[in-house]
Amino acid sequence: MLVRTLQVVVHCEHKTLWNMLMDRLQHPERYMQGVAEARVTEESPDVFISEMTLHGEEVKERVLVRPYDGELRHELVEHPQFTGFIVRKIVKSARQSPVAPLYLEYDLDLLRKSLKVQGGVRGEEEILTDLETEMQKVKMRAEESDSRG
Repeated sequence: MLVRTLQVVVHCEHKTLWNMLMDRLQHPERYMQGVAEARVTEESPDVFISEMTLHGEEVKERVLVRPYDGELRHELVEHPQFTGFIVRKIVKSARQSPVAPLYLEYDLDLLRKSLKVQGGVRGEEEILTDLETEMQKVKMRAEESDSRG
């Protein structure tokens, strides 16, 4: 079981960071390594079905969009190795200050489908490294966007 919280400080407005998370939902290849093909196959105001080829394997997820909570909950519908979810969310670092930095937080709750390790299966450390790299790209783009705006 992989249960972990990853967090990075981002210096930008809430709206800017939210827009980056929504852009990541629509275009994961801009933020994630190993994405060969990505598409949103279903879309409603609060639920997206996303499919992508990630490191040569098909991944399908249902994403619950909760803008008022600053949260995207990615539930794995089809994944070769894991079941569970990843919650990407924006957390305020201070309640009173509108200029205080934000935290971009990823909450992982993943369960490996099989304990049998097959050749070429990505390990938990590689997945964590990919997600940390993604977070840094979201942070960088949000801060650059905010400084231009």
